[in-house]
Amino acid sequence: MASLRRSLTRSAILCSFRPFRHLCIVILLFVGGLLYYHFFLLTTRNHLEDPSYLGVDKCPACYGTSLCEQFGEGHFEFESYSRLRFLDFINVKNVYFGRYLDKHHVILKKLAHNTELASFDKELCLEATQQDTCEVARDIYKTKFSEVLRTEVFNGNQVGGLSDLVRCPSQRLLQKIWNGFKERQSRGFMARDNKMMLMTTLAINPEPIILTIFPKSEGWPFPRYRGACGRFIVQEYIGKDLASYYKADWETRLDIAYQVMKIAEQFTYNEQEFGLYMTDVSFDNFAIDEEGKVFVVDAENIIVVDRRQIKEDAAPMWDQRHQAFHDECQKHPGCLTFSSEILCKRYHSDHNYYAVCHGILGADDDDTIRQPGGLLHDIPSTLNEKEQLETLLLECKKPSKAYGRYEIAAELLQLLAKLSGHETDDQR
Repeated sequence: MASLRRSLTRSAILCSFRPFRHLCIVILLFVGGLLYYHFFLLTTRNHLEDPSYLGVDKCPACYGTSLCEQFGEGHFEFESYSRLRFLDFINVKNVYFGRYLDKHHVILKKLAHNTELASFDKELCLEATQQDTCEVARDIYKTKFSEVLRTEVFNGNQVGGLSDLVRCPSQRLLQKIWNGFKERQSRGFMARDNKMMLMTTLAINPEPIILTIFPKSEGWPFPRYRGACGRFIVQEYIGKDLASYYKADWETRLDIAYQVMKIAEQFTYNEQEFGLYMTDVSFDNFAIDEEGKVFVVDAENIIVVDRRQIKEDAAPMWDQRHQAFHDECQKHPGCLTFSSEILCKRYHSDHNYYAVCHGILGADDDDTIRQPGGLLHDIPSTLNEKEQLETLLLECKKPSKAYGRYEIAAELLQLLAKLSGHETDDQR
């Protein structure tokens, strides 16, 4: 780049002298051709065939290798602006658009910012060698992660607190994680490398694990997980994010609002008796597919609670309803107040309803910056239930009586079902 800048400077000086104008044109054509050549390489080279770019050299301090053969054969490619590497510096979340076999749209993720990945490597090296740098692929076996090598399934002491997924792990949840981890040998055997990959994924970002233990095929509102190679994972592309629907027509927004409330209900009450509590709720974390169905596309910050275990343990106050408050977030737009300790001990919680009413539905401008008023902004004045809907939204955000959100959430869901035409679905 420095040589290109020098060439452009010299060209500008030469162009100011009449005798050198022909030479100037030649130089400019040369520089232009050079720039085009570099741009051509950036847009045509498939970086996803490069193991070093994928971070395969970090394995088993990586997410897995189940897709590495397909990556190596060029089955996956970046598309759209994700092909331009010079834009990586603004893509801090490391989320990319891609294609599989030139026809299936996919999402590729590094699951963390580059600084977070560098910090993980540094902490690993410090623990293993007392040095800032090391060979992480080798030295990960010198860390506390190696404790799982001696077991057939890990326990709470080995993984507790690594991420929100295992903030309060029961043995039933840990067994579910262990059995559901996709990155293992072809016969289902968990080799030592696979165990390190599982620990790495739990520590950096457990989203792939959430997608596999609560799969789309079983009715959970998550994208399908395809697999991993190095420090990249691949998941199904759902569609445009919820922010793209902020200015959609009223009927469309009503339908989406109903689905978001149904997700909050499913995450709270389900046959498996696992509570999935969303602690980061924003328009960017939801997407809508071609059929208009809503999915959660960012599952990193979900606390999973074994409600069945809470009931069996029957510790003091286990069945006392938990009520979420927003007091600590009054001056921080987009913030959610929660206590993982309380969520882990209570069988009942209104947290998910609190989260979506504040983070998505929004009845006023206090909590949303880019989407003032929330998804249900500008309620039509012709709507007969306008006042009722406004009241329920406000009450869902800040109940006027203790534990009022439980009743309000049910009424709000019923009203949204009626207004969006889903009332018959809820009655089945």
